[in-house]
Amino acid sequence: MGKRANSFSSRLTREIIIIVLVIMAGISLLAFYVTAKSLYSSFREHFADSIENISSSITANLEKVEISAVNMADELPWHLSSPEEVISTLQYEMNVNRNLEGCGMAFVPDYYPQTGRWFEPYAKVTESGISIKDIGSESHDYHNQEWYTSGLSSAKGAWSKPYLDTDGAGTLLCTYGVPIKTPDGKIAGVLGADMSLLWLVSQLKEIDDRENKLGSMPLTFCKKSEKIFSFILGPEGEYIAHPDNERFQNARNFFDYGGKDKSGSYRRLGENMCSGKTGEETTRIDGRRYNVFYAPVSSSGWSMGIAVPYSSLTGPGLALGSAILLLMLLGLAIVFRISRSTIRKFTKPLVQLAGSATEIAKGKFDAPLPDIDSEDEIGLLHDSFENMQNSLSKYIADLTETTAQKASMENELNVARSIQMAMLPMTWPAFPDRTDIDINGCLIPAKAVGGDLYDFCIRDNKLHFCIGDVSGKGVPASLVMAVISSMFRTLSASEESPASLISSINSSMASRNDNMMFVTLFAGELDLATGHLRYCNAGHNAPAVITDGKAKFLETDSNVAVGIVSDWDFSLQTAQLAIGSSLFLYTDGLTEATRSDGVLFGEDRTLSALATMKQDASADDICKNMQSAAKDFIGDAEQSDDLTILVISRL
Repeated sequence: MGKRANSFSSRLTREIIIIVLVIMAGISLLAFYVTAKSLYSSFREHFADSIENISSSITANLEKVEISAVNMADELPWHLSSPEEVISTLQYEMNVNRNLEGCGMAFVPDYYPQTGRWFEPYAKVTESGISIKDIGSESHDYHNQEWYTSGLSSAKGAWSKPYLDTDGAGTLLCTYGVPIKTPDGKIAGVLGADMSLLWLVSQLKEIDDRENKLGSMPLTFCKKSEKIFSFILGPEGEYIAHPDNERFQNARNFFDYGGKDKSGSYRRLGENMCSGKTGEETTRIDGRRYNVFYAPVSSSGWSMGIAVPYSSLTGPGLALGSAILLLMLLGLAIVFRISRSTIRKFTKPLVQLAGSATEIAKGKFDAPLPDIDSEDEIGLLHDSFENMQNSLSKYIADLTETTAQKASMENELNVARSIQMAMLPMTWPAFPDRTDIDINGCLIPAKAVGGDLYDFCIRDNKLHFCIGDVSGKGVPASLVMAVISSMFRTLSASEESPASLISSINSSMASRNDNMMFVTLFAGELDLATGHLRYCNAGHNAPAVITDGKAKFLETDSNVAVGIVSDWDFSLQTAQLAIGSSLFLYTDGLTEATRSDGVLFGEDRTLSALATMKQDASADDICKNMQSAAKDFIGDAEQSDDLTILVISRL
């Protein structure tokens, strides 16, 4: 026991620890206290100012909707003599108030005997102007909807909870409902002014992206999974907007995500926001610690919060570690000069062991070790080297086996890549016996296997084609790609239109989509005799049409991607592809190709590159030139996503 008490570490520690502790402790405490306090204060002020500015901006937009609704509510009571006059008034008011997603007048039951129990004329802006239709029916019983009941019971107007309007605007909404009375004081119904929640979510996303791309010191200390995000709550804690769309699309409540809130800070945050207070709270959200800055949003009863990772506020203290480390090195240099002679005395056996370790590192596992009789840590290290010599041989054998297994896995991935590529049309020209059509395509996966697809076939002198992008990458995406490609081949032989084809694929995928994967898909049908094009877009990038040296994107409806909503009604669109024109289809691996400085290739560069193509360029030329343009743009940067191109030229 006496020798153990006088071990190498004990003797060395006694000589230097007191000096190191005195110097380093003083420097560390002083630097940490002054700098950390100053940085923490400035970061808090920044985010407090941000929440105030953002809240004011959203408030201004809400007030626009409220003012428009109140103005229409003042006008409508004088135009209730007939359904036709109401419709005419709504069309006029909607034309004046273009800041609305849509508006409708929901009448009390049987207000007009000729219209029956339900009468809800709804107006919205379309590409061709103001459209209006009666959406009230037994299947759309607005009398039981929350926006109608809350508006009917309010004195001047009230904001509804979020909901998906499938019959009117066709999107996620919050409605400002205003009760409408006749000139003699009789309740006629509720005027609903709609604001798109997708617009609100996009505004918050822009704010979050701006904050997360600031490149400022706080975010440097966050984990990659930790980001600043904004959200909005209703007066009862319901989500009005959140980065996780599922929370507000399905009317989730803030208090449902409290988990084990032992300190009560999570519930306190929700209660303060619901009561319209302004402040800051530190709590755990989804298992991570955040500082949440919050403030009310106008008279809507909503409250907005910005959740900032706690580590981003306290993290600057880590920066002090670097500064402190430099100071420590300075202090250690001083200590080193004082204690060098002592250290040399005690480290001589270590030098001998280091020489033996060098020989072992060269592969001489039987190299002799120096004789060390001490019972301190150096003696233990000597024993450890002996054990290491005995185990290195076994370790090398295990490593060899592991390397062989890794090589086998790589071979299997290469086989999977070959199988995937074999499923795609890769023989060019695709139809050598035809002179009216020229097709070419390519798929460059970001990994060994990818999730992009394209396919085409000719039936009844019509070209059926598709292009798609499966969410995610790697083996899971490649399996879904194989299923979708097979379904297209099967269904294209029987479905009447691209819309019905996509609907069939969507129904099949959504019913068995346990992994919540989805596919953006564009399907089309080109009459090779007339050039008539029928197509359906399911959340995919809009194709471009190249005509006479000019390129423009094809107009596409904003349908959801395949696999998300099982009963989505996909719209069918038509166009005319002139002789000499080309249809350029692609996945977002082209427009989102990213340079090392973070700049995207983008849609504008895509159109510019297409416009530079020669008028007599073949589909193969267009495909190869666009690949070269994207490759030249990103330079040495790594390909971040699968890149797929399909070109269809009508000769």
